[in-house]
Amino acid sequence: MVLNISVSYASQTRQFYKTLQVGSGTTLYQAIQLSGVLQEASLQNFENWCQQNYNHDTNHKAWYVGIYSQKKRLDTVLVDGDRVEIYRPLTIDPMARRKVKSKNNKST
Repeated sequence: MVLNISVSYASQTRQFYKTLQVGSGTTLYQAIQLSGVLQEASLQNFENWCQQNYNHDTNHKAWYVGIYSQKKRLDTVLVDGDRVEIYRPLTIDPMARRKVKSKNNKST
């Protein structure tokens, strides 16, 4: 059986989105590898992270992969229509951003 899935990633300067047809039984990590996204310069250390965390649970504080905004293990078997997402770390703490935004709004 052939599954239609997509893989997406966005850096601060570029977006990557690719649709793939994969066989049933394909895992989230295999889809990432097949997509070619690991060739992105901004993901140089991501493949090492994947290999180190392949069998770990998603409760890790800095978990970088999921399907439709839900953190998933790298060994998750995909189903038809899944969108595999690679997340990047936050560049600023949300609380700090709100404080900066609040200060800027008060000064205008």
